[in-house]
Amino acid sequence: MPDGTIVGGWSYVIAAYAITAVGLAAYFWSLRRRLKQIHNED
Repeated sequence: MPDGTIVGGWSYVIAAYAITAVGLAAYFWSLRRRLKQIHNED
C-alpha cells in the first residue's frame, strides 16, 4: 500500500519557486516603474 509520499518531486518544488520569483520580480519592476512615472509627473 502506498504511503502518500512523492519520490523525486524536488524538480517541481524548484520550478514552483523559480516561477514565483520571476513573477514577484516582474511585479516589483512594474511597481517601481509606475511609481517613478507618477513621481516624474509632479
